[in-house]
Amino acid sequence: MSSEMSFEWDGRPDGEERLSNELFAAVGRPAPDLTEGEHRPRTVGSAVARRNGALLGWAWVFEEEPAGARAAHVQALYVPREARRIETGHSDLLPPSAEESEMVEGLYRRAAQEARTAGYLLLRWSGPDTGPDGQAATALDAHGHSEYARTWSVRPATWRPPADLPEVQIRQPAAPSLTLATSDAEVSAGIYGTAAHINAGESIHHQNADPRAVAALIVELVSRLKRNHPQVTELTIWEFDDATELRQALSLAGLHITARHMKYEFPLTSA
Repeated sequence: MSSEMSFEWDGRPDGEERLSNELFAAVGRPAPDLTEGEHRPRTVGSAVARRNGALLGWAWVFEEEPAGARAAHVQALYVPREARRIETGHSDLLPPSAEESEMVEGLYRRAAQEARTAGYLLLRWSGPDTGPDGQAATALDAHGHSEYARTWSVRPATWRPPADLPEVQIRQPAAPSLTLATSDAEVSAGIYGTAAHINAGESIHHQNADPRAVAALIVELVSRLKRNHPQVTELTIWEFDDATELRQALSLAGLHITARHMKYEFPLTSA
């Protein structure tokens, strides 16, 4: 790193809104009103990371409900990643940098100090075990529990279609994304440069479908990515479906779990 990262604490109730305004001003876009919409929990404060005075990221710390639980939740945001999302209009799928991982760990350490000082007994956060949130949990010796989602991945260039799956009649509806469907299942993948992504809860519909038939549909989608979109180096699928049928289908299609999304707890009872 060219210079040392610095961390500070902003305990103002509108601190996160000020940081959001600073981010949007830097990318030349109007900032959203964070006070609109659904009920927001009580803000404890924000841990802030800067380099050479420039905003690098922050972690919003808020009180979990019910208030008597004395637990705080922290949620980090990396400015370069968020700026790319604002400019492109879709989530940034690039892997985390060393800077982002260092920042998240530092933010969570500062958040834990401030939450402890404020009288909270637990600090909680969530995220993939292989990303900055999971790395911070390891560094702070936080407890990981309650797996709530998984990321499945495949690299089309080296993937080989599995054998012994049923033949299914597939159609391609008109859609802005790569969408394939059978009589009882549908899957849609968004393509963003060299990455393709599927949010299974929104873009894989498989009610009462045979897992092997769903697997055959996914196999055809990966095959078309490989054939028609050779620039795509990886397909990722975020899956949080409680039904084991979808996980079975993804495995049959030759995808593998590359991240487990966990909830983490860090006790604040000791200094």
